Amino acid sequence: MISVSEQKSFDQRFSLIRTMAPDKVLSQEEQTRLTIMDAGVGDCFTCFGSTYVIQEISTYQEASEDYSTLKDYFVTELACLCLETGALGHFEWEIDDELAVCITLDQTKFKRLTDDEGQPIDEDDLDQIVADEDSIVYAGGTFDYDDDWAAVCRRNGKEEHVYMYEFVNNRSPLFITIEEWQDGDKEEYRIYISKPVNPAELTLVTRGGGKP
Repeated sequence: MISVSEQKSFDQRFSLIRTMAPDKVLSQEEQTRLTIMDAGVGDCFTCFGSTYVIQEISTYQEASEDYSTLKDYFVTELACLCLETGALGHFEWEIDDELAVCITLDQTKFKRLTDDEGQPIDEDDLDQIVADEDSIVYAGGTFDYDDDWAAVCRRNGKEEHVYMYEFVNNRSPLFITIEEWQDGDKEEYRIYISKPVNPAELTLVTRGGGKP
C-alpha cells in the first residue's frame, strides 16, 4: 500500500506534468540554442535522463567580508523537483570565463568530517583551517582548501548573508562547500557535497510548464 507521503508526491508530480501545455514545449532549435542561464521558475529541463521542474531560483553575489561592498561575481542556484522520482535537486551555474554548472549530491554534518590527522573538526576550526590552508577528510577522501568568500543571497525578495568555505578533491570531481548562514548573532552551518556537470548535459525543454 502506498504511503500518504508517496501519494502526495505522486499527485504533485502528476499535477505538474498535466500543466505542461504542448505550446510551451521548446523546438529543437530552441533546445539547442538556450542554456540553463535562460531558465526561469516553472521551466523544465532534462539532465542525465531525468526531468526537473524549477521551483525556486536564488542568486549569490560576492561581497566584502563585512558585506558592505558588493562585487561582480554571481552564482545562481536552481531548486528543482525531479518529475520521475519526486526527489529535490539543486543545480548551480556561474560564469567563470565560461558557463560552469554543478549539482549538489548530498548534505552532511561536521561529525562526518575530520582534519588530515583524523581529528574531529567543527565550526570553531574553520578560521584556522583557512589560515593554514589545511585539508579536511570526508568519507575517506581528502579535500584541500580552495577558497572562502562572503555572499549576499537573494531569494523570494529577501536578502541573507552567507559565508562560503570551499574544498576540492584532486582525485575526483567532488567538492565540499561549508556554508555559514548569518541570522543576527547566530550562525547556521550547512555542508554540501557537489560535482561539476557538463552544461551540454542540461537541455531546457519547456517554458512555464509545471509552474508551482
